[in-house]
Amino acid sequence: MSVLDENLQQHFSAIIEGSDDAIVAKDLNSIILSWNPAAERIFGYAAVEVLGKSITIIIPEDRRHEEVDFIERLRRGERIQHFETLRKKKNGELFPISVTISPIRDRNGEVVGASKIARDITGQHRAAEQQRLLLSEMKHRVGNSFAIASGLLRVCADQSSSVDEFVGLMRGRLLALASAHSLAAPAIAEGARASGERPLKALLEAILQPFTGSIPAGVKVEDIIVSRSAVTPLALVFYELCTNSVKYGALSSGDGRLSITGERSGHRLIINWTESFKRTSEQAVQGQGFGTAMCEVALKDQMGGTLERTFAPDGMRTRLDLSYSHVTADG
Repeated sequence: MSVLDENLQQHFSAIIEGSDDAIVAKDLNSIILSWNPAAERIFGYAAVEVLGKSITIIIPEDRRHEEVDFIERLRRGERIQHFETLRKKKNGELFPISVTISPIRDRNGEVVGASKIARDITGQHRAAEQQRLLLSEMKHRVGNSFAIASGLLRVCADQSSSVDEFVGLMRGRLLALASAHSLAAPAIAEGARASGERPLKALLEAILQPFTGSIPAGVKVEDIIVSRSAVTPLALVFYELCTNSVKYGALSSGDGRLSITGERSGHRLIINWTESFKRTSEQAVQGQGFGTAMCEVALKDQMGGTLERTFAPDGMRTRLDLSYSHVTADG
């Protein structure tokens, strides 16, 4: 081997050793021939654990047909580019990867193996899922806005004796609604994440203000401070309950009643949201929409909590069962 060839080989070896992507070589029987440090980090196996073993050690059983297809295509000299699939770590965890597989040829041009470059794309998948959820939430909120505006028009009309009074009331409600909406917005900007702690009653009243009008809304909750991390998910849930109430429940008519109580029970905080109203045909029991599902996820993931709704001919009750330490500032 010439000095130039030796230098090139050392150069290529350094690239493989220093790569952030897993670079693996295998023969046409799927036996692993080489395994770089990134492969060790990504898959959890040291090189000595996998060299000489089948590549199927990292392939889930329901994906092993992919390897058969890869080998057939490689024998034909094909190159597989940016193929997204699932692979398995040493601890059994499944994760998404993007793989590019190229044939390895001998001096005579015959395909004798394959070089695989694999990239962990877990981060990209999480970002895509977050974007999908945010877009779904935006669509849900935009749709809600029309129903909320309709409900507020009705509430303000009942309280007004003149056009000027109606305009003033509606303007005030819309401004308060914007304030309440900002509390319930996901904390995706640094400024939102840095929002301060709030008393539970004050948080509830800030959300309720643009919705209740002259309809009685009794709020009797423990005098606790909601932690920074819990303000956004709780505001999101209260905002969703208000919007549903304006569309279907107690806040949709002048004879409705809303009562909110909250007290500590051991390590849990129980909040009961009770609506009393005479149900009409237009106020049929609503199924679980995106908003309810979003609230359930927020409560479960961020406050170790659950949401339970109970319907009756004369109203509806929602029970929030939350981890007290997750909600309060001392959590």
